[in-house]
Formats: sequence, C-alpha cells, structure tokens
Amino acid sequence: MKTRIAESIAIMTIGDGVVAALFPSRHAARWEIGPGPVRRAVSVFVEHPGLMRVVGIAQVVAGVAWVAALPPADG
Repeated sequence: MKTRIAESIAIMTIGDGVVAALFPSRHAARWEIGPGPVRRAVSVFVEHPGLMRVVGIAQVVAGVAWVAALPPADG
C-alpha cells in the first residue's frame, strides 16, 4: 500500500511538472491565492516563466527518479 501511495504522489508531481513546463505563467497564475506572502511568492513565477519552467522540469525529473527507486510492490 505504501508503494502505491508513493507512486501516486510521484505521478501527481510529474503531471504538475509537465503542466508547469508547458504553461508556466498560466499555471503559476492559477495558484496566486491565499495570504499576501504566498501570492507574492507565486507572482515571481508568473513574472518569470522561465523559472517556473525550470521548476516544472525539475519536478518531472524528481518524480521519475522517485518512481524508479520504488520497489516493485509492497511486501
């Protein structure tokens, strides 16, 4: 069960990274919500789509590495 949960989180990380890499400004802008400090932090990614794209690619790489490191199954 733990392996499936970890893989599910990794898959979400990969998907989020793909969206961030393909649509960096729009993806970041969708998350400009919440308290002022959070909105200001996210606005940096809206203003600098290249930075958001790099973060997205890093998410994909990290997610794939995580899945590759998981055991074949629990037990």
